[in-house]
Amino acid sequence: MAMRKLREAIVASSRVDDFAKEVYIFIIRTTILLGHPESYHPALLHLLRRIHSMMPLSSEETREFVGYYILDLTCRQQDLMAAFSVRKMYNCRNRKIDMILTALVHGDWFLFQKVKRSADGSVQEKRLMEWANGKMTDYAVQCLGKSYLSVNKAYVEQCTGTEWEKLKAQKKVPWALEGETVMIRQMKKR
Repeated sequence: MAMRKLREAIVASSRVDDFAKEVYIFIIRTTILLGHPESYHPALLHLLRRIHSMMPLSSEETREFVGYYILDLTCRQQDLMAAFSVRKMYNCRNRKIDMILTALVHGDWFLFQKVKRSADGSVQEKRLMEWANGKMTDYAVQCLGKSYLSVNKAYVEQCTGTEWEKLKAQKKVPWALEGETVMIRQMKKR
């Protein structure tokens, strides 16, 4: 609440200086960690569109916050077209962001998890990526459903990143568990 009031006061005063920039940077980083898009999204847009145009961010800061914006568009809003437009507009050359975009465009759960687990990413990037977990789990479930008749329960849990009981309840998969084997489809009799 206090961060919102501070942000609104800076906007109302039309202040664009180092203090305003640092406040926005702090608010964005903190509210991403809190998972509060109502706070970080407007702050991110104001930082990139208004403050950055009048008082340019350093190249590292630009890369960081454009990356957050692209991840928000991709993972939370699921707007790939806008994400690619922002990537082009800010000339974002970030290998990790490109890999995330590729994973989401192609439904590549394994690449998505590999990037998410990589040690070089910031906590904020990983937090933003959590918005896409449900979509990526759906892709994994679809792939398993189309590819296998039966499979080991541990493999299903590894592929989806979800325990069997949670997967059954959340995704409402019609699969049956027989011992440690998940029966996905029955063979059709001729």
